[in-house]
Amino acid sequence: MGKLILVGSTLTMCMIGTGAAAHVNWFVERDAEPLASFNVSDPIFMIWLCLAFMMVLFSVWLDGKLPTLRIADTKLRHDFMEILRVFTGMSFLLTAYEGSLVAPHKVADGTFGFLLVITQAVIGIMLIANRWIKVAAISMLALHAGVAVKFGILAALEYAIIIGIACFLLLNSIEDEKRRELFKPYSVDVLRIWTGISLVALAFGEKLAPSSLGQVFVAQYQWNFLQALGFTFFDDRLFVLSAGMVEAVIGIVLILGTTVRLAVLALSVMMAISNVVFILQCNNEAALVEFIGHMPIIGIALLLLGYGQRLKITDAFLSPRARLKSS
Repeated sequence: MGKLILVGSTLTMCMIGTGAAAHVNWFVERDAEPLASFNVSDPIFMIWLCLAFMMVLFSVWLDGKLPTLRIADTKLRHDFMEILRVFTGMSFLLTAYEGSLVAPHKVADGTFGFLLVITQAVIGIMLIANRWIKVAAISMLALHAGVAVKFGILAALEYAIIIGIACFLLLNSIEDEKRRELFKPYSVDVLRIWTGISLVALAFGEKLAPSSLGQVFVAQYQWNFLQALGFTFFDDRLFVLSAGMVEAVIGIVLILGTTVRLAVLALSVMMAISNVVFILQCNNEAALVEFIGHMPIIGIALLLLGYGQRLKITDAFLSPRARLKSS
């Protein structure tokens, strides 16, 4: 019975949250016609808020019931790190080539924007070449700060994964061996937490507050498959709300560190489906944009699937003996 609940929850998160994997701002004009969003006081919003809270509690409860999974061997973990480095470098370089910062829709204009694009391209080259990684990581933090100055704090939080990747690279490039061995095990947790923050910010920025751009996206690309299945009450507004809530739940679960691999699996399926849908619609350009933008997330997903975690919320409720046993 427990396994059925687990599988059912995963499938629900993947199906309802399919649209969550697609970055709305990448494909919809900012001046799109504003559409009505759910208010916080609306019953359907309150119901979804309760469901999201229950999903998070279920994740915390389930984390203590699942067996401890084996961590990938050293060679495989190293391969995942290399994939993250190369994919991030390629994403940075290709986005810079289009004249954008960290994402296709953030077009850089002016002298300051041009300098940030050049910085992004140089970071991409360093990461791909595997040279001056520490300099590249520090430059990534400076780039993210530049994005915050140019586009605002919320926009920067939507791409907080840049901070996570930069910190991950820095902690793994500490020259002193003793210090590196001390801090390196926590590098994946730092990456996981910042990825979770990014997902929560994306959920609120694109789908929850407000949801008009998300509704335009769903209508334009015909992603509301639930209506096609006969659920006529599931309009685009409810679909976007559901996608945003699921995306926020996955982000919160990553921040808490519970059932991480299950959350990453759901996120990976969602990203794969979003690309497949674009390809089936013969929209190869959108599929390519989506893949390039998701390249760093793909690398992060592989790392989180291959590693365990040292920092998670459930550790705060364990006795020292139980905490030692679970680590």
